[in-house]
Amino acid sequence: MNTKTLGYTTMIVSAALMGCVGLFARNINTSGDVIAFTRMMVGAICILAILIYNGKASLIKATKLTPAVMASGACLGLCLAAYVSATKYTTLANAVFLIYTGPVFSTILAAVFLKEKISKLTAGLLTAVFIGCLFIIGIISHTPEGGLTVSLSFSKENFLGDMLGLASGIGYGLYLFLSRYRTDVGSDTRSFFNFSFGAIAIAIFFIFNPPSLAEMDSSSWIWLISMGFFIGFGALSLLTIAAKHLKAAELACVSYLETVVGAGIGIMMFGESLTALQTLGGILVIGGGMGEIVFTMNKRRQAKAASTAAQANQ
Repeated sequence: MNTKTLGYTTMIVSAALMGCVGLFARNINTSGDVIAFTRMMVGAICILAILIYNGKASLIKATKLTPAVMASGACLGLCLAAYVSATKYTTLANAVFLIYTGPVFSTILAAVFLKEKISKLTAGLLTAVFIGCLFIIGIISHTPEGGLTVSLSFSKENFLGDMLGLASGIGYGLYLFLSRYRTDVGSDTRSFFNFSFGAIAIAIFFIFNPPSLAEMDSSSWIWLISMGFFIGFGALSLLTIAAKHLKAAELACVSYLETVVGAGIGIMMFGESLTALQTLGGILVIGGGMGEIVFTMNKRRQAKAASTAAQANQ
């Protein structure tokens, strides 16, 4: 499997798992920052166990820690904690919209600082995917009475929540961007540091916002640990692998698949429904993400064919 295929495969599976957050969270009686911390801790423990089992624990000590390695994990942990806190102080639509600005931020940062080129087609697909996301989460909606409306609104009352939401989006974008640094570090080792520094960052957050486990029952604990394994260890480890092999714009196009999976679970598990505009949004997200994959893979095939032909003519 070539690096691009590996990157897209792991990103699709990661986004699908991330889309299951709502399914797990609705069965856990605690705050989101506790859930985020558990995802980080379970991930760190699982990765460490794998490294020890494979006799590669020495790679942790051998890896030179740099600000990018430490900051990427911290940004991931804090963006998850900030997002959950944002939902308490602003509308859910605002919070979701602001965290999903992250992939757009990472694409811009990578273009400026890493000189990653964005083709016109990729830019168009990313725009389509982002608009599709706005349709799915209900920022842009349509009713026969009011026509096309935009439900995103900012006010003094929601200021704290909106700032936390913006911080979550910036944190997510910085995580994706910083993951593009130090691609020499193995994915398993990088995942360990991401989980570890993410957990440390959330633990510091707990100092200012102490968590509560008073309402946790046995069922909640099972769901919490399961979520830590599947959506912590599983999803975020795969995201680390994808970030190593995909450019920021490629990563962004596929990452919005998470919203489609989340909407699908809402329909199948909780009896929720989709409007025609949300269905169109899903089509845009899937079409844009798959279009980016097909475009990139086709471009690589053409380059490989041209290289093979050139070698044959020599």
